Amino acid sequence: MFYFERRITVKTVADMPAAVQFAIAVTSYLNKRHSLKMKTGVELFGHANLCWYFDTESLDKLTQLNATLMQDREYIQMLDRVKGLWVEGSVKDTIVTLLG
Repeated sequence: MFYFERRITVKTVADMPAAVQFAIAVTSYLNKRHSLKMKTGVELFGHANLCWYFDTESLDKLTQLNATLMQDREYIQMLDRVKGLWVEGSVKDTIVTLLG
Protein backbone atom coordinates (compact mmCIF):
# COMPACT_ATOMS: atom_id res chain seq x y z
CA MET A 1 0.00 0.00 0.00
CA PHE A 2 1.19 3.50 -0.83
CA TYR A 3 0.27 7.00 0.26
CA PHE A 4 0.33 9.74 -2.39
CA GLU A 5 0.43 13.43 -1.54
CA ARG A 6 0.49 16.46 -3.82
CA ARG A 7 1.38 19.82 -2.27
CA ILE A 8 1.24 23.19 -4.02
CA THR A 9 1.79 26.75 -2.85
CA VAL A 10 -0.87 29.42 -3.37
CA LYS A 11 0.55 32.57 -4.99
CA THR A 12 -0.97 35.18 -2.63
CA VAL A 13 -3.17 35.28 0.45
CA ALA A 14 -5.83 36.96 -1.69
CA ASP A 15 -5.86 33.84 -3.91
CA MET A 16 -6.49 31.48 -1.00
CA PRO A 17 -10.34 31.54 -1.10
CA ALA A 18 -10.37 30.64 -4.81
CA ALA A 19 -7.66 28.02 -4.27
CA VAL A 20 -9.61 26.38 -1.44
CA GLN A 21 -12.79 26.42 -3.52
CA PHE A 22 -10.88 24.72 -6.35
CA ALA A 23 -9.34 22.16 -3.97
CA ILE A 24 -12.75 21.15 -2.67
CA ALA A 25 -14.30 21.02 -6.15
CA VAL A 26 -11.49 19.01 -7.77
CA THR A 27 -11.38 16.59 -4.83
CA SER A 28 -15.11 16.01 -5.07
CA TYR A 29 -14.89 15.52 -8.84
CA LEU A 30 -11.99 13.05 -8.65
CA ASN A 31 -13.63 11.08 -5.86
CA LYS A 32 -16.89 10.74 -7.79
CA ARG A 33 -15.37 10.18 -11.23
CA HIS A 34 -12.38 8.00 -10.29
CA SER A 35 -13.31 6.55 -6.85
CA LEU A 36 -10.15 7.81 -5.15
CA LYS A 37 -11.23 8.51 -1.56
CA MET A 38 -8.98 11.57 -1.83
CA LYS A 39 -8.87 14.21 0.87
CA THR A 40 -7.62 17.79 0.76
CA GLY A 41 -6.35 20.21 3.34
CA VAL A 42 -4.61 23.53 3.97
CA GLU A 43 -1.25 23.74 5.72
CA LEU A 44 -1.70 25.68 8.96
CA PHE A 45 1.79 27.07 9.51
CA GLY A 46 4.52 28.16 7.14
CA HIS A 47 3.66 28.55 3.46
CA ALA A 48 0.16 28.86 2.01
CA ASN A 49 0.10 25.25 0.80
CA LEU A 50 -2.81 23.10 -0.27
CA CYS A 51 -2.48 19.33 -0.08
CA TRP A 52 -4.30 16.43 -1.71
CA TYR A 53 -3.72 12.88 -0.51
CA PHE A 54 -5.00 9.34 -0.92
CA ASP A 55 -3.93 5.71 -0.57
CA THR A 56 -3.30 3.45 -3.54
CA GLU A 57 -2.72 -0.28 -3.73
CA SER A 58 0.25 -0.14 -6.08
CA LEU A 59 2.52 2.11 -8.10
CA ASP A 60 1.08 0.51 -11.24
CA LYS A 61 -2.40 1.70 -10.26
CA LEU A 62 -1.02 5.18 -9.63
CA THR A 63 0.57 5.18 -13.09
CA GLN A 64 -2.72 4.01 -14.63
CA LEU A 65 -4.62 6.71 -12.76
CA ASN A 66 -2.25 9.40 -14.02
CA ALA A 67 -2.70 8.20 -17.62
CA THR A 68 -6.48 8.24 -17.16
CA LEU A 69 -6.44 11.74 -15.66
CA MET A 70 -4.40 13.09 -18.57
CA GLN A 71 -7.26 11.95 -20.86
CA ASP A 72 -10.03 13.40 -18.63
CA ARG A 73 -11.04 16.61 -20.43
CA GLU A 74 -13.15 17.96 -17.57
CA TYR A 75 -10.27 17.51 -15.12
CA ILE A 76 -7.82 19.21 -17.51
CA GLN A 77 -10.25 22.12 -17.95
CA MET A 78 -10.51 22.48 -14.17
CA LEU A 79 -6.71 22.68 -13.93
CA ASP A 80 -6.47 25.20 -16.77
CA ARG A 81 -8.96 27.56 -15.09
CA VAL A 82 -6.77 27.94 -11.96
CA LYS A 83 -3.25 28.13 -13.43
CA GLY A 84 -2.72 31.65 -12.07
CA LEU A 85 -3.35 30.67 -8.43
CA TRP A 86 -0.09 28.78 -7.87
CA VAL A 87 3.54 29.69 -7.34
CA GLU A 88 5.29 28.43 -10.46
CA GLY A 89 7.31 25.26 -9.80
CA SER A 90 5.83 24.71 -6.34
CA VAL A 91 4.09 21.38 -7.03
CA LYS A 92 5.65 18.62 -4.94
CA ASP A 93 4.50 15.01 -5.13
CA THR A 94 5.40 12.53 -2.41
CA ILE A 95 4.85 8.77 -2.44
CA VAL A 96 5.27 6.86 0.81
CA THR A 97 5.37 3.08 1.23
CA LEU A 98 3.06 2.23 4.13
CA LEU A 99 4.42 -0.31 6.59
CA GLY A 100 2.43 -2.73 8.70
